[in-house]
Amino acid sequence: MIARKSALIIFIQILNGILGYIGLKYISLYMQPWEYGVVGFAYGFVALFSIFGTLGFHQAHIKKISEGKNLGTCISTFAITKISLAGLLASFVFISIAVWRFVFGRGFESPVHEQAIYVMLAYFVLLTLTQIMITTFNARKEIAKSQIPLFFYNFVRFIAIVYVAINDLGPLALVYTYLFGEIFHFLIAFYYFKNYSLDKPSYNCFKDYSKFAVPMAIATSCFIIITNIDKVFIQLFWSSQQVGEYFAVFNLSRFIILFASSVGMLLFPTISEYHVKNEIKKIKDIVLKSERYLSMIVFPIIITMIVLAQPIIHILLSDKYLPAISVLQILPIFVLIEVLSRPYDNQLIGMNMPNISRNRVVIMVVINVFLNLILIPRDISSLGLTLAGFGATGAAIATVISYIAGLIYIRIIAWKKTGIICGKSVFIHAFAAIISGLFLMYINNVFIIARWYHLLLVSSFGLGLYIGILYLFREFKKEDFLFYMDTLNIGKMVKYIIEEFRHK
Repeated sequence: MIARKSALIIFIQILNGILGYIGLKYISLYMQPWEYGVVGFAYGFVALFSIFGTLGFHQAHIKKISEGKNLGTCISTFAITKISLAGLLASFVFISIAVWRFVFGRGFESPVHEQAIYVMLAYFVLLTLTQIMITTFNARKEIAKSQIPLFFYNFVRFIAIVYVAINDLGPLALVYTYLFGEIFHFLIAFYYFKNYSLDKPSYNCFKDYSKFAVPMAIATSCFIIITNIDKVFIQLFWSSQQVGEYFAVFNLSRFIILFASSVGMLLFPTISEYHVKNEIKKIKDIVLKSERYLSMIVFPIIITMIVLAQPIIHILLSDKYLPAISVLQILPIFVLIEVLSRPYDNQLIGMNMPNISRNRVVIMVVINVFLNLILIPRDISSLGLTLAGFGATGAAIATVISYIAGLIYIRIIAWKKTGIICGKSVFIHAFAAIISGLFLMYINNVFIIARWYHLLLVSSFGLGLYIGILYLFREFKKEDFLFYMDTLNIGKMVKYIIEEFRHK
């Protein structure tokens, strides 16, 4: 059943990725990079303050429910906490804008930038409330209930994006698509949630949550900073044009991170259950299997994006984004590194060691912010400093280096705490990906990849070579093929979804 639920997550994320890409294609065709840059800046700015909308309580909620605590008390306590955090999030955004404008006497590049922030704030506040329901579904491993509302969010937003782009309604209307989609996300999640019974909130329950949430709050906050501060820095030291180019490339690879994160939604509560029962061998098995299958899937995708960066931007986006080729040749590496880190991160959190996850992300954010300040700006005139001036490329380099540091740390600690060593499969996948990447590089040099079917054909050849190498090394076996086919069986998938909604 874990495989079936994982397959549902992957299937929904693939659909979301397809919708996200098509929407991005419409944006790249009908709108200018600077307009998308306004959206990227507003998202990054408010997302930095979304720290105050989480503060580690999501992981605490999942942890306590998976340990078998009273469900009604947990839900009501979590709901009151999240409502309070939504107010805290909004307050900090308003305070920061007031300080920026009236204390420092600074403004924004245009009035539209500030208006976009307020609309994006409404989206994040509503998302914070939606997470009351979605996090509960994830804690109970009711994957269909958590993933289907997310699909409708993406579908509704996709329709809105196409309408806004075709009619050239401008960047502010594009920001409104986030809010419009989130309204549907909230309503559908609430519909699935309405039959849950609530008990009286408990202060003792809140204290129990807080004890686990404090180290996770630091980890979550640092992770949010890492994934959003680059866009704010690019806007601050360069322009909306570069933010738009960077944000578009970032979103091309982001769906892979979302897919890995979604698998983690299932992995974390499962490990937590095993830990309560002291089933250490099962924890080790599920971590290594997760690493193997995630690695097997992600390596060929990343290597293809890096090697075929120019035709990918030309075909999947538009030539207006070609200045971001260097970003696409660097940034996807962070996705691969994060995917390889996630099973071990979820393992340690599930085994009640959230401080390890906190330490990892603190290391990453310190390195990331430091490198961003060195690599992005041309100079900081107020301090008389001349810097690298790499712009968006510098942000990509900083991101990759910080994630590598995080991977090294989490692997060393996981080995010391649990004795789990990285599986040899990862090295075989890396070797196969490098060979297929060299093949794709050769094809790209002798053949002009100008159409989508060229890109699809060449990528398929690369994938075929990758699988062939794995087969020769006995890394891709008949059992793996049968596992994938059974996991992706549509009939069984539909049966699982029906059973979950019937509460079986």
